Amino acid sequence: MALSYVSLLNRSGGAASVGIGVRIPNHLWVAGQWVNATTTFTDDTVDAQDTGSADFALETLTINDGYIVASRVPFNAILLDIGTASNLAAGDPVRAARYTNTATTWAALTTVVLTGAAAEYSTTVETVVAWDLPTDWVVTSLNGPGTGIPADVYAINVRATTTPDTTAGVANSMSIYRIYFIESIANNATKEINLNPAEAWMPHGDALVGFFSVANASNKVTALVRPRS
Repeated sequence: MALSYVSLLNRSGGAASVGIGVRIPNHLWVAGQWVNATTTFTDDTVDAQDTGSADFALETLTINDGYIVASRVPFNAILLDIGTASNLAAGDPVRAARYTNTATTWAALTTVVLTGAAAEYSTTVETVVAWDLPTDWVVTSLNGPGTGIPADVYAINVRATTTPDTTAGVANSMSIYRIYFIESIANNATKEINLNPAEAWMPHGDALVGFFSVANASNKVTALVRPRS
C-alpha cells in the first residue's frame, strides 16, 4: 500500500503511542514456543494463526520461557488474542523481548510498548506488543539462535522474566504487523503526516491498520492510501 496522508487523533484520556501500518500475511511468518533451558523452538504456527480457543502457549511457570515469532519480512507489532490469563499474585510480571542482531545471537529490544495488560496477559482485552524496528536486525541461520528456528527469518523472542505464580498465559491466536511513524502524543493531540504529492510505500501488507497503544472509541484515523503492486 502507498500512503500519502494520515491523521491520528488520540482521545484515550492520556498520552498514547500512535502509528499506521499494514498486517503481514500469514504465509510470511511462523510462531511457536521457546524453552529457555534447552534453547529450543517448537513450531506451533497452526495454533498461532487459527481461531482455536486457548491453544497457543505464551509462557510456562519456568522463568525465561516464552514464544518466538519469525517472519520473512521485518515487523514490529504482535497482536495477541488472549484465551487464558496469566496469574502473578506476588507482583507485576516482567516480560522481555529480544531480536536477532546476528544470524546466531539475540539482543534486547530496548523500546517495547505492551498494551492492554499492564499486570498480566488478560482475557478481557487484546494485547499488543510493539517496538521500534532495530537498525541492526538480521535474518537467522538455520538453528542459529536456537534449535528448531528456521533460516532467513527475522525472529522475535518474548519471555517471562518473572514467572507466573499458578497460571501461564495462553493465546487463542495472534497476528503481526509493520507499523510506521510510531510516536507518543498527548491526549486530544493529533499526529499528522502529509506526504502529498509524494507517497510512503508500506510493502507486504494485506490490510491497512491504525495503531493506538490505549484503546478508546473516540480515537480517530484519517488516511489517504492506494494499492501498490
